[in-house]
Amino acid sequence: EGDGGIHGVRPRMVQRRMAGEVVEGVGEVEDEEATYETGTLYQGYGTHYIDLWVGSPPQRQTVIVDTGSSTTAFPCSECIDCGVDEDTGEHYHMDPNFDEAKSTTFQQSSCRPKWAAHYGPERRCPIGRCQFKSETYNYCEMIALYAEGSSWIAKASSDVVYPMGPHEHVLSSPDRREEFGVGVGMGDISDEKPFDWMDFRLKFGCQTELKGMFNSQLENGIMGMDNRLGSFWLQLYDHYRSNGYKKGDDSDFDPAQFALCYDRRPPTFDLEAGVGSGQLTLGGSDPLLHRTTMVYAENVTPLNGWYTVRLKAIFLRPNGGPIWAGGTDPEYFRVDASEEILNGKPGDKGGIIVDSGTTDTYLAERLKPAFDFAFQKALGDPTAEYHNDPIELSPDDLELLPTILFVLKGHAKSIVDGSQPDPSSAVGMVGNPKHNREMLLRKHPNQQTISDIDENDIIVAMPPRHYMEESRAYPGVYVSRIYFTERFGAQDIFGSNFIMGHDVLFDSRNGRVGFAESHCNHQQYLSDKDSLLLTE
Repeated sequence: EGDGGIHGVRPRMVQRRMAGEVVEGVGEVEDEEATYETGTLYQGYGTHYIDLWVGSPPQRQTVIVDTGSSTTAFPCSECIDCGVDEDTGEHYHMDPNFDEAKSTTFQQSSCRPKWAAHYGPERRCPIGRCQFKSETYNYCEMIALYAEGSSWIAKASSDVVYPMGPHEHVLSSPDRREEFGVGVGMGDISDEKPFDWMDFRLKFGCQTELKGMFNSQLENGIMGMDNRLGSFWLQLYDHYRSNGYKKGDDSDFDPAQFALCYDRRPPTFDLEAGVGSGQLTLGGSDPLLHRTTMVYAENVTPLNGWYTVRLKAIFLRPNGGPIWAGGTDPEYFRVDASEEILNGKPGDKGGIIVDSGTTDTYLAERLKPAFDFAFQKALGDPTAEYHNDPIELSPDDLELLPTILFVLKGHAKSIVDGSQPDPSSAVGMVGNPKHNREMLLRKHPNQQTISDIDENDIIVAMPPRHYMEESRAYPGVYVSRIYFTERFGAQDIFGSNFIMGHDVLFDSRNGRVGFAESHCNHQQYLSDKDSLLLTE
């Protein structure tokens, strides 16, 4: 389980095969040169993380992949008793603190405030505030505070890094990284300059103090992946651009794109051993994972740092299953709510953020009555109640719960440039004939609060096995992890259970978020990749 990494790949040899619409039984395949770096995500306690190898020689730091924040940070040597239970002495974190003294390439930030101008010109902190103790001891201090009470303090630092690779084995040399495929899926910076992870210097927070969840989590730290200064992908993109990179028409690799594919393993697994449970793809989206064609939602606030999608409707479909569970004319029960209530805020500009670092989904409190009514209709039981209390369910009972279909605003520019698939060929589009389009698109004259949707909007399905989470302590006991708790005007969140079972493409430059139903199974992915390489 623990040594998935980027498995069995040789330089420039990885091939990708588009599986077509598996749900439609299409056997057509298309081979193309691989231009993606795909590696293992591991399952934490409600979150997913990757291995980030930092320094020279590299030291492993496990970090949560978080599309809701921008900073990478993990404990360093000054973080005394970080990740340790103060009462029992139990160690929570998987890895020892990063020891900066053991890295020959580590650099700590320095700064000089205006009042110390007698030492020389002012040096400002790009992030954080200057802590100037003396001309020889100064640094940029970073502080992060979270709504539920967690926090951390760090010194802004930098070092060379590589992500992913084997979970248990450090790859210190270029030959070893090449042997395990680390870096070989990254696009060349230019014809004369191939990409090398050891040329990439990441700015991060060297944590000196932790409180709350950051102290007790399984992972050492966090890797911010939103669209703000300091995020991992944006630093990587800037590295490409500063070295003369220009995206060519013949390359699918785009350093401004990445994708997350989340699986969930059974609660009996020992997560501390490193359980492969999904994939992170840098440079695009890996079609080898896909069961349906990728469709694109609009990122309605592309400049504010978050990946925000506009929710246009919610439907409940009886008896579980993926986005299309077979049969003809499936029955849908619509949640009777306006777009303002659906998105939890006034006006038509906002939406719900896709936050990979948040375990659960949080929607507007005012949406709950309409959802309850649709839930009763979908179950055929007027006394049924949607709640977040523990409940015993057999596997068959679980699958009888409804699948929740979220209709998101489609990406208009992808329709114009042809990258959005035609509704007739993609089951993720509202207009696909496999859906009961009469029920999806019908007008409801007696329900004035419902907004219109059209054939070019997209559907993201959340089956019951994704929103119902089984207890690790009490097998067969489940809790629904969609919470209707957010006050009107707050920021609603689609958490990791919304991402589950999809390969989700985050494409900031084009202002869109892509969704393809995917198996996301770590072992299946490695097996499919090996089989594909053997056929070349």
